[in-house]
Amino acid sequence: MIARLEDHIVSLDAQIARGSFVTADAAIPNESTPATPAPTVETGEPQTVPIMNKAGNLELGMVETIEQTMRIIPAEHAIYDITRGAFARFFLERILGKFQQEDRHRVENGEIEWEDAFDSEVKAEDNILDEMVIRNIGDDTRQKEIHNALRWALEKTYSAR
Repeated sequence: MIARLEDHIVSLDAQIARGSFVTADAAIPNESTPATPAPTVETGEPQTVPIMNKAGNLELGMVETIEQTMRIIPAEHAIYDITRGAFARFFLERILGKFQQEDRHRVENGEIEWEDAFDSEVKAEDNILDEMVIRNIGDDTRQKEIHNALRWALEKTYSAR
């Protein structure tokens, strides 16, 4: 019975992941919906952007971007279990894993070097997120996708301290 329920959970997670993870009102910002900007930093100066929930009334964390490196720091009042589906299966595996695989193919095709390939590192203690570093994030499209997926995953796995 447990194995069958676990199979159902895996199947449901896969179906949810295939569907849209951003509603239209979040994808097209307007005056009432706060947008999370994802600017490219060219100067080497760090740019810090808060990650807010969809309603815009709760800070989930901060993203510090310096050139092609993004550092994600959870809010002091937040706990994020990195093993939960929204974070582990969706953000780490489907989003970041996809970018890693794309860059791995680019390295194999001789388009880029290994040191220029997308890479991420999760720092956690007892499965609770302490910090995350993403290197070689790529173009604005990738950066925006990371920001949007991160906001969604953090909102879904948020627990107060």
